[in-house]
Amino acid sequence: MAAPTRATDVLVIGGGGSGLAAAVSAAQHGARVLLAEKQPRLGGSTALSVGSITAAGTRLQARAGVQDSVPDFAEDMVAFKPALLTGDAPALRELLARESAATVAWLESLGVALVGPYPEAPHRVSRMHNVVPSSRAYIARLADAARRHKVEVLLSTEVAELVRDASGAVTGAVLRTPTGDVTVEARHGVVLASGDFSGNPKMRHEHLSPAAAAAHPINPYANGDGHRLAAEVGAAWRRMDVTFGPQLRFAPPQRPGLVSRLPTWRWLCKAEAFLVQRLPASALRPFVKSLLITHTSPAATLFAHGAILVNNAGERFCDEKESVAPLSSQDGGRGYIVFDAGIAAAFNRPPNAISTAPGIAFAYFDDYRRGRPDLVFQADTATELAERIGVDPAALAESVRQGALGTPLVAMGPVHSMLTVTEGGLAVDDELRVLDTSDVPIPGLYAVGGVGQGGMLLLGHGHHIAWAMTSGRLAGRALARANAGGDGRASGGRAGRHAT
Repeated sequence: MAAPTRATDVLVIGGGGSGLAAAVSAAQHGARVLLAEKQPRLGGSTALSVGSITAAGTRLQARAGVQDSVPDFAEDMVAFKPALLTGDAPALRELLARESAATVAWLESLGVALVGPYPEAPHRVSRMHNVVPSSRAYIARLADAARRHKVEVLLSTEVAELVRDASGAVTGAVLRTPTGDVTVEARHGVVLASGDFSGNPKMRHEHLSPAAAAAHPINPYANGDGHRLAAEVGAAWRRMDVTFGPQLRFAPPQRPGLVSRLPTWRWLCKAEAFLVQRLPASALRPFVKSLLITHTSPAATLFAHGAILVNNAGERFCDEKESVAPLSSQDGGRGYIVFDAGIAAAFNRPPNAISTAPGIAFAYFDDYRRGRPDLVFQADTATELAERIGVDPAALAESVRQGALGTPLVAMGPVHSMLTVTEGGLAVDDELRVLDTSDVPIPGLYAVGGVGQGGMLLLGHGHHIAWAMTSGRLAGRALARANAGGDGRASGGRAGRHAT
């Protein structure tokens, strides 16, 4: 028996930040929208992030007296790693830089509470904004907006295949819902917002380095579904072999703090942002336990200052200044960062932070010592420290000797080798239309967020969320307006600039 058929204007596949942004934007511009999410809840990788969003020309920058420009932002994104990022997808990078401030303003109009801006080198001015109280506020506010604009959300719903007409245009998809299969006809088109492929072991081993393939994904449900679905209808992939990682990550606490348990009511988030923006940092430190609630990433500058990385046996197994990726091949893919009191003191004040952190932007050594005591171990000798973290005393003593560390000693961890995101995605143009292997847009098919990076590589805090929200907002608006007076479907051909 054929699956029953139903119709909508826009079908969005994926309920993370980019998918919700696309759905809300399309609905705001008059489209009837259906969103399908395979998990039983919304959130995706956005809900697992620290929550930074980086943008140029925002209201918060203006209030802080920060003068910025789109060209400067585009240049500074490349400055993180010029040899790799120069020329990767200039049209998409320009699009992100140009539209980022409008995206921040749009999120604020939906009730997202942001604070900042904060500095991050090599950005020449402060551009990083933090969501308050945590990244789950993005999802809460976007979900609220989706309800207000009557977006239909289907949870626990997977996509079996995309549907095409005789001309090759994507006209909808077959959805596998808890109550059975249904074919959805999308009159304006389909948006793939399914995230990256970090949770797909087969794709990791096919495309990434052995170290990245062996790492644990932060989001195990990011399975590259959109990559696969689009490839089945002839889409091209870009930069599948590139990822910035694996990275070291501290695990979230088993018992989240008070702030993470507070409701994400709009007025409460606004009040929290008001306090965070205006109170001195010292007044916020007592709440740091409630803020260090996600997978935070220790800064590589720890190793530049002389910290060492040891495995579960206490052995130093790599040159940390070159790469910490080999941790993924060690027992359990976990270890400890070991340093002395002098390094600890250096990471108690700007510009040296242990990590970024929700709300307060940066967390220092004392923040972790007070807020996450489960991650901080101190001792006068290597033997005593080895006993506290459960490693071989002789091995740790030798590692400390190799690192020329003084005493007393500190260990932070366990720290895990994790894959945050993969950079490879579908080829898209600067209208977010998916391109085939001949660089021709596939009519009716768009991609946003991690699956729609189009060969653009994003390094640095806040760039992935900026792209997720910006690409989603723009694609939703474009699909709602697509071919007004026609059949509503985005056209193919070689129109528009290709950003591959």
